[in-house]
Amino acid sequence: MHSSHGHKHGHHRPHGVHWQDTHLRESKGQLPQQEELPFLDDYSSWDIVKATQHGILERCKELVEAGYDVRQPDKENVTLLHWAAINNRQELVKYYISKGAIVDQLGGDLNSTPLHWAIRQGHLQMVILLLTYGADPTLIDGEGYCSIHLAVLFQHMPLIAYFLSTGQSIDLPDLNGITPLMLSAKQIIGPEPTGFLLKFNPSLNAVDKLQKNTALHWAILSGNVNAVDLLLGAGANCDVQNVKGETPLNLGLQTRNRLIIHMLREEEKLKHSRSFRLLKSLEKYELPLLLLVSTVVMWAVGYIADMNSDSWLLKGSLLAIMILGIQFFIRYFVSQKGQRCVPTVFFISSVFWAFITWFVWLLPDLGALVFQVPLILSTVGLIYNFYQTWRTDPGYIKTSEEERKQTIIALAEAGSLDYRMFCTSCLVKKPLRSNHCLICNSCVAKFDQHCVWTGHCIGAGNHQYFILFLFFLTVVGTWIIYAISVYWKSHCPTTYKQDGAWTFLTQIVFCSPWLLYIFTITLLHTSWAALMLVMQLYQIAFLGLTTHERMLLLMKSKHSKHPVSLRTTPFNHGCLKNLAEFFHWRCFGLAKHTEIDWTKQYMLLVDPTKLKSFQAV
Repeated sequence: MHSSHGHKHGHHRPHGVHWQDTHLRESKGQLPQQEELPFLDDYSSWDIVKATQHGILERCKELVEAGYDVRQPDKENVTLLHWAAINNRQELVKYYISKGAIVDQLGGDLNSTPLHWAIRQGHLQMVILLLTYGADPTLIDGEGYCSIHLAVLFQHMPLIAYFLSTGQSIDLPDLNGITPLMLSAKQIIGPEPTGFLLKFNPSLNAVDKLQKNTALHWAILSGNVNAVDLLLGAGANCDVQNVKGETPLNLGLQTRNRLIIHMLREEEKLKHSRSFRLLKSLEKYELPLLLLVSTVVMWAVGYIADMNSDSWLLKGSLLAIMILGIQFFIRYFVSQKGQRCVPTVFFISSVFWAFITWFVWLLPDLGALVFQVPLILSTVGLIYNFYQTWRTDPGYIKTSEEERKQTIIALAEAGSLDYRMFCTSCLVKKPLRSNHCLICNSCVAKFDQHCVWTGHCIGAGNHQYFILFLFFLTVVGTWIIYAISVYWKSHCPTTYKQDGAWTFLTQIVFCSPWLLYIFTITLLHTSWAALMLVMQLYQIAFLGLTTHERMLLLMKSKHSKHPVSLRTTPFNHGCLKNLAEFFHWRCFGLAKHTEIDWTKQYMLLVDPTKLKSFQAV
């Protein structure tokens, strides 16, 4: 077999390819992917193994018709079906099976079936074909692995998704009782496929047959920090003991991995804090509590700055103590989800104190109706559109578990189960212009960005409210900045032209530290709102793109030899039409456009030249 079928042609039988060196060398017996049929007209002298490797159907048929038995293995039990499977020769697999080839024939050094060989190479269509012909995915190879274990070991996510969607158990044990999740935690360093498997709700506390270790035990033993983090986040039990009576923390102390030990101890602290009834009840009201604390803290900072004391050392010390107290509070009493809301509650508190300052400090100097009415109307617009941006569904792609499985099967059998069509985090078919938000952990239709100030994704459902929110925030901020400037001019005994910048600033600080504090915060929010508003309107009106799409195209243009034009995309219909479509303007029937549900839009009939320039998105 070696002389005539393997070494003679430079192709060998696949031996034990372990996860450490999978990507360092080609499996023996598989032709390199870039190698195609040699430019030879005469392959009449080829033996059937070489013809199978190269996919020469005519030559293989000729030899079979001449009497070659397709079930005939070599001395190591390797069959033609193995060669066809590893080289992804689907027509030959169909032909050999029609001639009596055994689908689940074990062979090779690892005593594997053709299905196992196809899985190792990630040939999804070949795997589907073999399963169609009755291949058994639960058979164990010479290393003790089932089909899904091999898919995990070689990190083939589409294969994992397909196996689980077609009914294989997520907790299927191998010869030693190792589940796919344990195997991933034990041998795959990185977030995948552990994070991917967790989306299918595996048993976190299942134990193997020999050591009685859970997936968390195995992750700690292998020093797999990513897996430890993912398993703890999913709710893995830290109190389970293995056959030696060791908990995960015991194992962590033995490995002396400081990061893992820190993560386990933090999890224990969090567990103990949850046991207190008071803290447990506060979790339900975390967001209102954060908002209250933020409002009080902002007032306290301004109060300290506005104190009559001339001792800047005293003020600095009080501010330092307050900052340390805030950090302690956020670290030990605020959940990870709550910490993501900190910028949002800071923004809301800033707006609150800016309005209080307006009515208490600034209104007497700007009492005319011409100043009051615009601010009141803009304030109402700001609050309404902020609320709508925050509460409106931005366009989350929602499906049931059964729908997700059917989608995976349909995409796999159509050969489209890849990152361009399928989200491995949400397990859904991605609509056109959608993207997965890592913060919200969800796919959003017509995704623009995740805005930290609103604490929400911006997508097809709330993008209009977000633009109006930016507009009213810019208007309100500008009015308040103007009002503070008028106050300084009237109440602070200095001018910039006569006294210079430093004296002017010093007088302002001593005149009213609180107003300078509010002015700085208002200027911060007005600046980012105005810049983002201009950028958003430019993208919408002149490009017809979202922020995410524009960034992708700019990155593609930067790394491409051929520049990509931002204006020649399938979604740019001209300035007026872009605006009409975005804001749903009808103009009394003069503007006609089709309403598109971007949560269900998977393709567009557009100019091919425009679509080609938009392939990266």
